[in-house]
Amino acid sequence: MNPCHVHPSISIAVVPFLLSRQQPHVLLSRSSTSLSLLRIGVGELDVTLTHYADRFLGRTLGLTISPLTQCGADQDLSQHPPAIDICYYGFTTSQFINGDDLVWTPLYHLLPEEDHRHAETRLDEASDRINQGGGVASSEVSRYDLGLIATALAAIRHSLDRRPVIEEIEPEAFTLSYLQHRTEMLLGVRLHTQNFRRKLLDSGYLEPIDIAVNQTLGRPALLYRVRKHQG
Repeated sequence: MNPCHVHPSISIAVVPFLLSRQQPHVLLSRSSTSLSLLRIGVGELDVTLTHYADRFLGRTLGLTISPLTQCGADQDLSQHPPAIDICYYGFTTSQFINGDDLVWTPLYHLLPEEDHRHAETRLDEASDRINQGGGVASSEVSRYDLGLIATALAAIRHSLDRRPVIEEIEPEAFTLSYLQHRTEMLLGVRLHTQNFRRKLLDSGYLEPIDIAVNQTLGRPALLYRVRKHQG
């Protein structure tokens, strides 16, 4: 076969996110010299690409991911033949333990310019345990993969702007303060509390539960859940 007519290989790049208390983490694959996104080559399909990626995450890595969303497609010209990546992202609550080949990596260590909440991000103890292997520099990830991660993050932020609730990653019940913190973590900005709550409550996305939880300071906070059926 004439190498000039070799078709580009197609792969699925997946960006699983895990929400810590301080910042999102992404699961990357570690080689001897670098980190990269999780990828799977596309073979003969008997399902959609989304289900194909979901099978890979479930069967190979044991991760249960919320519904995957296609966040962009790009072409890696550095490979021969070039690889056409179809990129997906999803959220997981799995407490996946770091192995030799996989590591949960703090998102804003990779993309520090995307976090405008404060001048310096300090990882909490839970994040430190997730990232036992030590700090990860963005230079360990290719510019191409960093671009795909940034694309996934942009898609999440756009979704939050249109619909301020990501119900697939929230517990059944939550306080507005909890939801605001999660939203700030993903947007990388601080939000005005009164405006955030007014927008949420006026949107009709939430409904209150007649249960309140005690807080360290102040009066008990009302619990909410995502409204299942909206008119």
